[in-house]
Amino acid sequence: MTDMDMKGLGIWERKILRRICAPATDQGIRRIKTNQEMRELYKDLDIVAYIKKKRLKRTGYLVRMDQGRTVQKIFESKLEGSRRRGRLRLRRQADVEKDLQEIKVKRC
Repeated sequence: MTDMDMKGLGIWERKILRRICAPATDQGIRRIKTNQEMRELYKDLDIVAYIKKKRLKRTGYLVRMDQGRTVQKIFESKLEGSRRRGRLRLRRQADVEKDLQEIKVKRC
């Protein structure tokens, strides 16, 4: 997930939350709640952190899976042959390793 994707998801999440909750009123004047007010109101994980948490959880299932399973073989396989021109596409495993580095977990 790129930085632009994470930024876009955060914006979308705040937009939806603002629609769900009522606007703030100060002395009878209605106004849009600030991002800080929204964070205080919804103390839950933001959507990007939630997605990263679920991705790490699913990867844990893959790592513990039996070696003979097709999904496990695909997860551990290395691609062969020539590649297309341009920048390499990131694999799911690279995203998971980046998430682990962000939360400072050392890989065994």
